[in-house]
Amino acid sequence: MKLTEIKMENFRQFMGQQSFPLAPSNGRNVTLLFGANGAGKTTFLNAFTWAFYGNLSDDIEQKQRIVTDFVWQAAAFGQDIPVSVEVNFEHDGNLFRARRSAAVRKSAEEQGPTNSVFELWTSIGGQSKVVDAPEEKIRTILPLRLSRFFFFNGERIEDLVNQKAYAEVKQDIKTLLNLEQVEKALIHLPKVERKLSADFKKYGGDQAGKLQVAIEAQQDSATTGKQKRTDMQDGLAELNEELQGVLDLLRQHSEAGPLQRQRDEAEEQLAKRVQANRALKADRNLLVATRGYMAFAGEMSLKTQAIAADLHERGALPAPLKREFVQKLIDDARCICGSDLIIGTAAMRSVEEWRSRAGLQSVEAAWQKLSGQVGHIADEREQLKESLQKYTVDIEVGRSEEDSLNGHLTELKAQVENLPSEEIGKLEGKREDLKRRIDEMNQSIGGEDRSIALAEAEVFRLRIQLRSAEVADELASSARRRMETVQAVQKALERILEIRSNGMRDRLDKKLKEVFARITVKPYYPELTADFELGLYQDQEDGSRLPVPKSTGENQILSLSFVAAVSQLAREVAPQNLGGEDSTDSGTYPIVMDAAFGSLDLNYQRDVSRALADMAPQMIVMVSKSQGLGQVLNELRPHVNHMGVFVAHSSNEVKESELIELGGLEYPFISTRSDMDWTQLLEVTG
Repeated sequence: MKLTEIKMENFRQFMGQQSFPLAPSNGRNVTLLFGANGAGKTTFLNAFTWAFYGNLSDDIEQKQRIVTDFVWQAAAFGQDIPVSVEVNFEHDGNLFRARRSAAVRKSAEEQGPTNSVFELWTSIGGQSKVVDAPEEKIRTILPLRLSRFFFFNGERIEDLVNQKAYAEVKQDIKTLLNLEQVEKALIHLPKVERKLSADFKKYGGDQAGKLQVAIEAQQDSATTGKQKRTDMQDGLAELNEELQGVLDLLRQHSEAGPLQRQRDEAEEQLAKRVQANRALKADRNLLVATRGYMAFAGEMSLKTQAIAADLHERGALPAPLKREFVQKLIDDARCICGSDLIIGTAAMRSVEEWRSRAGLQSVEAAWQKLSGQVGHIADEREQLKESLQKYTVDIEVGRSEEDSLNGHLTELKAQVENLPSEEIGKLEGKREDLKRRIDEMNQSIGGEDRSIALAEAEVFRLRIQLRSAEVADELASSARRRMETVQAVQKALERILEIRSNGMRDRLDKKLKEVFARITVKPYYPELTADFELGLYQDQEDGSRLPVPKSTGENQILSLSFVAAVSQLAREVAPQNLGGEDSTDSGTYPIVMDAAFGSLDLNYQRDVSRALADMAPQMIVMVSKSQGLGQVLNELRPHVNHMGVFVAHSSNEVKESELIELGGLEYPFISTRSDMDWTQLLEVTG
């Protein structure tokens, strides 16, 4: 998708009919727009989402006021006021014109809800053609779930990657992968199985019917448990988000800050120590489980060796002869020495005795090798002893270090509590309460996980019984075969979903690191976990790493990097989703962002400016004077194809008008003492 032009009519601040070119050309992919606070930058951003989806963001207050206030006030009662936004764009080599419009009738002083109409046209051979099912088509071009990555307010961009948003982000990535169809199939397959099970229970007989009822009861239990777990995980995310807010306040406090940073480091070290101790115990348990028998094999092996030696000396140890070889001698009636073997003779009886003594070759070979094996047992027992002693020492050292870290944390907690600040006391109390609630929630989630696992294990066990249950009726047999097919398909789809989601997370994490490294000069790096939780870390001299307390600026940089990574990934996976079909811009989306630099300091503004042009094939960036002039404009100028100003016309008679200088020319920026309040979108050539 490549935006080429936007047209608005009476859309909130933008009175009358206004338009602005957006198409990139000659390698210049940035449209830069300047506007004062309240001039209409956020409204302009929302013009795109309203046109495509009929949505306005939470940044917009009084969303029902869709018509320009002055136009509404000047209209007579009963009059229909036209309001519309039209966006022209290119996609897959075709030209499109999307238009959302409404005729709002004034029937009261205040504006009410508006019913809009969405229309979409495409141009084929110079002829305009109406697109059927336009809402569905626009969502196919740019899914609604993904739109928040490409149309957003920079000051609130960190909302994309806070803990409350992780589950949504994970779902958005699945949308990017075209895996929503797989998820929908996984939702419907159990319903199909239930329909098939109705016939099975009806015709399958008493035993099979009872087994199927039991299976469905366990499935229902697992489903209920998964929903409860999801609800608890949502609650846990909110608690963690709240805890991080409290910790950030403690870190920023002049008195508590140093102690809280020490506590952060100690908690990180404790978490690593606990994990290492668990790994040591697991390794020791594995050693005991696989080699522990050696501890009891000492005296037994010596006795066995003595018995074997005695048998060998007496010639009673079986030789490694094959029974088949001796049997052939008897069948041929001729001994290996050439003598005839006649039934009933002493020679035949001797060979037959050898046949009875010829056993399994593996047993005979084991007897022959016993002497050498016993010699190794003593060495292996000694190695086992040494390994167990080392594990004992290491576990004790780890336990001691864990106790020491817990003691240090207790001491730090006491020091924080003893600070003579009521504010710190309240924060510390809230921290303790949140940690307690988080621990309780984790325990509850763990309990639910165990219940789900038990239910699923019982389903597996019952299904094995069901496969072997006798079913005489052909209808029931057919239903069972179909149910087993549905189960196999469901298992395969679950595996596909897991593999592709994890693979895409890894690719997104790699791109995120690359983009972030280009923007920041600090020795930090981001990481995206399997649950799409986004963290920022710094490596320590001892090889460990610590989470970095993120400032507002760093949160914004992290979020911008994430958006850039998503944009790049969308372009890469689109051809795969299309089955390798050639497409000029499939997966290519513009980024339209308000307040691109938020509260970033000058250094970050410069670094972000340098990265913006590479974030997406098309960037539409809205900034204030303080954000956009100076080094930001200097960095972006080589990439700018269109530049404009949101001229704020105000009826304010106290405030003086303002100008903005762009390219050596002055343009109106704020025009006061106007007859009405509205915004003019002015294209400039500076």
